[in-house]
Amino acid sequence: MMIRRMTRLTSRLTNSIPLLVLVSALNSVAQSPTQKPESSPSSKFDQPVTLEPIERFNGLTTLRGPRAAVKAAQNVQVTLRNWIIPNRQRVERLRENGFLVVQVRSGEDLTTVINGERRQRKVEEFFTVPAGTTLSVETGNDSAILQILSIGPAGAPK
Repeated sequence: MMIRRMTRLTSRLTNSIPLLVLVSALNSVAQSPTQKPESSPSSKFDQPVTLEPIERFNGLTTLRGPRAAVKAAQNVQVTLRNWIIPNRQRVERLRENGFLVVQVRSGEDLTTVINGERRQRKVEEFFTVPAGTTLSVETGNDSAILQILSIGPAGAPK
C-alpha cells in the first residue's frame, strides 16, 4: 500500500516537472529587463522642478563706515533664505540678487558654477558670490540645502 502511494506520487511529480520548467521559462522571459539606451549627458539630471525658498529674514539695515559721517550711511536690503534643491537637478540661475554669502547646509554631491568656474562643494562650506554674478547649482544623487544671505541696495528687486 505504501509503495503504491509512493509510486503514484513519484509519477505525478515526474509529470509535473516539464510543466514547471515551461512555466518557469515563460515567467523569466516575461520578467527579463528591457535594454535601456545608453544614457546621454542630459539624462544626468531629472526634469526641472520649481524651487521655492524658505525666507528666514528680510529687512533693511544701515551700513556706516567707522569714520563716515552720518550723511554717508547707506541703507541695504538683507535677506536670509534656505533653498532646498532635490537630487539630480540643474538650476541654471538661482533667483538671488546682490552680494551673496552661501553656506552648504546639506548635500554630499553638489557642484556650483560661478563666473564659469565649476567647483565641488562640501557640507558646512561657506563661499561668496559677487553682486551681478550668476550662481548655478547642480545636485547629484543627494538633495542639497543652501542657506543664502543676500545683501543689496535698499529697494532692490527680490
